Amino acid sequence: MSRFPAILLLMAGVAATGCAADAPLKTVDHVDLPRYMGTWYVIGTIPNMFERGKVATADEYRLRPDGTIDNWFHYRKGFDQPAKRWHGTAWLPDPRDASRWKVQLLWPFRSDYSILALSDDYRVSMVGLPSRKLLWVLAKDPVIDDAVYRRLLELAREQGYPVHQMRKVPQRPEDDGKPGYL
Repeated sequence: MSRFPAILLLMAGVAATGCAADAPLKTVDHVDLPRYMGTWYVIGTIPNMFERGKVATADEYRLRPDGTIDNWFHYRKGFDQPAKRWHGTAWLPDPRDASRWKVQLLWPFRSDYSILALSDDYRVSMVGLPSRKLLWVLAKDPVIDDAVYRRLLELAREQGYPVHQMRKVPQRPEDDGKPGYL
């Protein structure tokens, strides 16, 4: 599966210049929110305590009539374990900027969610927190081209993310236990 040429152009609005970790994040210029909705597999992450050891993780977004977003986090604790999910809510602090969300998966904790990269075909995305402590590479398919993944990590590094902490998430049993996976 090679969408590499299209993905190289995914950074519309995000400069490829170096960035200090305290500089404001550069997000994509435009997000068609209804088109962004759906299931996004977590390809790689700087894992937080809730994600460690989980496999087959995915975020599912559904736009509500009031403009808020249902956010379901799907996961398994092992491929032989039942699928589970957490429900959260997301919203746009500024309805004119769909690249910046507020997300609440666990009350009372809220976090900022910034869309840093998005492919033209809405198949690959990279999302991070302004603190640069958490980062996710997401895709509509459970696997992406390694060159695309490396390019996204380079873009994240340029924005000040500690990409050495990134871990790929096994989406299929054959990925489990490979180097670089959780």
